[in-house]
Amino acid sequence: MAKLSKERIRKAIPGSIGTYAAIARKCNVSRSAITQFLQKEENQNLVEEINEEREKITDIVEEQLMKSIKKGNFRAIKFFLETKGKSRGYGKKQGIESNTKIVTDMEKFRQEVRDGTFK
Repeated sequence: MAKLSKERIRKAIPGSIGTYAAIARKCNVSRSAITQFLQKEENQNLVEEINEEREKITDIVEEQLMKSIKKGNFRAIKFFLETKGKSRGYGKKQGIESNTKIVTDMEKFRQEVRDGTFK
């Protein structure tokens, strides 16, 4: 395997979409080698550069989402409202329905079990 350096990683970041696997392929090393290298305190600036690369991809995807919304794509509209429109009351409703008895008083529960009255 090739020896890693800050410069080799820095050159591999563009076009990697910020994934360690893509950076590792460009550097001809394992993903775990990249991870170990980036965990060192002196390499944290590279982690920031990788995060910036991820943000660029997120920007591109958001632009495409907005284009789809403007074209009236229902799935894109629904996705946007479920994720970004929560403060306006949009989003998936989540709840739990149950007809199971919830025990809150353990002594009462034990007594009902002994008496055979617990249902």
